[in-house]
Amino acid sequence: MDRLDDLTVLVEVVDGGSLSAAAERLGLSASAISRRIAQMENRLGTRLLARTTRRVALTDAGATFCLRARAILAALDEAEQALTEMNEEPRGTLRITLPVMFGQMLVAPLLPSYLKRHPGVTLEASLSDRNVRLVDEGFDLAVRIGRLADSSLIARRLRPMRRRVVASPAYLERHGTPQVPADLARHDCLTLMTGSGRPEWEFLVDGARETLRPNGSFQADNLWMLRHAAVGGLGLARLADFIVEDDIEAGRLVPVLTAQELTDEAIHAVYPATRHVSPKIRSFIEHLLAGLADGKA
Repeated sequence: MDRLDDLTVLVEVVDGGSLSAAAERLGLSASAISRRIAQMENRLGTRLLARTTRRVALTDAGATFCLRARAILAALDEAEQALTEMNEEPRGTLRITLPVMFGQMLVAPLLPSYLKRHPGVTLEASLSDRNVRLVDEGFDLAVRIGRLADSSLIARRLRPMRRRVVASPAYLERHGTPQVPADLARHDCLTLMTGSGRPEWEFLVDGARETLRPNGSFQADNLWMLRHAAVGGLGLARLADFIVEDDIEAGRLVPVLTAQELTDEAIHAVYPATRHVSPKIRSFIEHLLAGLADGKA
């Protein structure tokens, strides 16, 4: 700790321009400051300051050492600030944006317990499947599904995710079960309407990605409608696992092409890069992680 105090003394002398200015800021005598500088120079074996009658200036060695000293003190301040914020009670307005189905099915059940635990937080939740621009639109945090695009946002992985191709037992009995992705060309595929044209379904075939543009008699801009259409026997749908896992378990839907499912997708919480993560963002992410891991959503 004495060595850290020495670094503080040196920086204060340089910033104040004199021993007396540093003494006044630190609540010490000028002689005590001079003694600390002399002890530091003796320990390092080099002169740090060149003294004149009116001011002090750094020697070349002193300039190099002072630069490192500032970095060390700044890192210490940052560590202390981070610890302080970690222990602070989250408060203020937290604006989050979530994919519609994920928000409704998995996040909504977790919100009451979060707000009861952190009464100082006011939560604003927006459900949207578009790629919201967090900073421009004033959001603190978003949940993103699938592979992340390169960006300056900080990402925290919440859970793995697979997209399952599913159909009802009745549909498969009538039309047969596809064995490879190319077989989908002979099937009725239920697809999500997007503004970029026909949707693409991706698969892993012989270790490489294969992209198909399926056709079918039903399209919708809502994943829950696609799930209902699949349960009703209208065709094959490709949906996130959390949407259809209960239906698969109950036998209402049957997964197909499981060996060709992609394995590199996940669900992430993302937020703008800042020097310190605010307590409200940190606490909400930790709450999501705990709730999803415990299967409470």
